[in-house]
Amino acid sequence: MVKKTITYEDYLGNTRTEDFYFNLSKTELSDMQMSVDGGFNVQLEKMMNAANNKDIYKTFVNVVLQAYGELSPDGKYHIKEDENGNKLYKKFKQSPAYDVLMDEICKDESTIAEFCKGILPKNIQQEGPQDHKTSAKEIHSV
Repeated sequence: MVKKTITYEDYLGNTRTEDFYFNLSKTELSDMQMSVDGGFNVQLEKMMNAANNKDIYKTFVNVVLQAYGELSPDGKYHIKEDENGNKLYKKFKQSPAYDVLMDEICKDESTIAEFCKGILPKNIQQEGPQDHKTSAKEIHSV
């Protein structure tokens, strides 16, 4: 999980400092992997090799938004939907904090890589940079 403390100016001109939380569970990674023909990691690899900046950025934004949630006060839950089933990232994306976050993490490739690694489950983070051509079953059983 990545906790980002972001200071931003709201739409009323007030300076605010808040904590924002980003995490992808094993199940969410499995869902992403299975949502694309050939697997999400294969699609990502093709985009990186093609240097298609538009698609790379679009995919990265999607990953950031999918990872966004609010931490429950007791720390047991990373809540990503409200009680009506609405994704919380939709509200976050409309906040000036989102702009600050994207400016910060899109500074360079190492900052992006650090953020992406941080949102992964710890056991997957520890595997290090290697070929992740694993099936959803393998990801979930780690």
